[in-house]
Amino acid sequence: MQSANLDQTRAQIGHHLQFLGYEVSTDGKMVLARHSTKPNIAVQAFTEGVLFTSIYSCEEIAALDRIGFLEFINQANRTATISRYYADAQNNFFLEAWYAGDYRQVDFARFVSLWEMDFERLKQVPGISTYLK
Repeated sequence: MQSANLDQTRAQIGHHLQFLGYEVSTDGKMVLARHSTKPNIAVQAFTEGVLFTSIYSCEEIAALDRIGFLEFINQANRTATISRYYADAQNNFFLEAWYAGDYRQVDFARFVSLWEMDFERLKQVPGISTYLK
């Protein structure tokens, strides 16, 4: 993806996510997508592809039971198809997925579908209600 096309890519992704029911806005070079029943997404476009990121706050137990929290994250990663999960030093929980290449409607629709299936699987991982807010 050429840098001249990054604005076009952000616009295409924003329109696609709006079609899927997200409320979409832009913040500089980032597309922000909010949904009432799906994870909110910060979308960053790069010349090589697009990064989806969602961030969740964690309960205090995530800091107190760090080993249990990390075991929860490992289990979540084992069930994921395209997503990866990790925590930062402040115990925020991150969901990320990388869409490689240029925006193509059918391919991007498949990507979003897999992202949403990963989120549904994540909700079934034991410990989610213990560690995430």
